[in-house]
Amino acid sequence: MNEKLIQGCKKLGLTLSEEQFKQLEIYIKAVLDFNKSYNLMKADNEDELAVNHVLDSLAAVPHIAGLIDSSSKIGDIGSGGGCPGIPLAVAFPENSFTLVERMEKRCTFLESAIHKMNLKNVKVLCSPADAVEKEIFDLEVFRAFHPFDKKIVKLLFAMLKKGGHLAAYKARLEKIKTEMSEVEVMVPDYKVITLSVPYLEDHERNLVVIKK
Repeated sequence: MNEKLIQGCKKLGLTLSEEQFKQLEIYIKAVLDFNKSYNLMKADNEDELAVNHVLDSLAAVPHIAGLIDSSSKIGDIGSGGGCPGIPLAVAFPENSFTLVERMEKRCTFLESAIHKMNLKNVKVLCSPADAVEKEIFDLEVFRAFHPFDKKIVKLLFAMLKKGGHLAAYKARLEKIKTEMSEVEVMVPDYKVITLSVPYLEDHERNLVVIKK
């Protein structure tokens, strides 16, 4: 078992079962394996991937828990290599997750990883975001998808149910304020939650939460 992953989850106050840790280990190995032939995610080893991607995704779990119930449908938009969607799906096994990704090679990887992990609550939607059915998600999460602008907000809101939330993983607060000033007509109100990622405490990480 990856020690940083185990200790990091403890630091985040997350109680995961042995089975959940195993699933995350399988995911980490699958990404590193795929990285050999296709640059999927920036990470050279298991520790780097566990910290920079998996723990970074899991850092928002306590806050996301307050936005959903067991019937909530969650979309990871522009899922790429599967973060934050796959780690979150492990942490919330009762919720259904859809990984929206337009690139076929990445979709193939995501399907393969989900199968290896035996993740029953996740499906992959290999499609551009603008072709996704309207108002199907209660919560949309994304990380390194796009900066907020009017076109992106309109696209994200189209897939989101009324009363649903967007939760965007972002870095510097200064940059967030600049981005949000561009869309204040569409998003007059939003919340920024400071995230502390174990072993990355010197990196500024924030979660931007917007209600539709």
